[in-house]
Amino acid sequence: MRVSVHDNWVYAQSVDHERCHIVLHTVYPHAEPPEYTDILFEGVVVHHFEQQKVGPGPYPANVLFDVKESDPVFMLGQYSELLARTKNHGWPVTRYDGTEDLASQLSAGGAKCFVVHGTCGLHGFVFAASVEFRRRQSRMQVAEAEPADALESASRAVSTMEDRSRRPSDR
Repeated sequence: MRVSVHDNWVYAQSVDHERCHIVLHTVYPHAEPPEYTDILFEGVVVHHFEQQKVGPGPYPANVLFDVKESDPVFMLGQYSELLARTKNHGWPVTRYDGTEDLASQLSAGGAKCFVVHGTCGLHGFVFAASVEFRRRQSRMQVAEAEPADALESASRAVSTMEDRSRRPSDR
């Protein structure tokens, strides 16, 4: 039986462009203890997520309705305006002739179209070879920069910009 992610909150995500995988880290907070589920997309060809909300608040930022396989032509048809805007910019592929051709190209290597339905916040689609729902015992910890490192890095960036603005242009 497939793990349900209905009403799970997406608290983090990771995208590894080189290894072609995406993980949505979710929690169902209404259980005791909370249930943690990672949604792992492998063999990702292309993805598009919209309306991702960030930050804490009294209400959850990104709540899922479901993640399931969808008809690629239908799904791409839902994003016709986005595809029209990005067609000459190499996304999602360099060249295609209509939605059916695009769906065929994206699915050519065995990728399937998965729709990420959001109740609020994050929603979109992923073309990938597979999706897997993995339970975990606890929240995934997102790596954070040390506060001193982050401040030092920001300080260096500001100093560099100030130095450039003071130098006479030799160009």
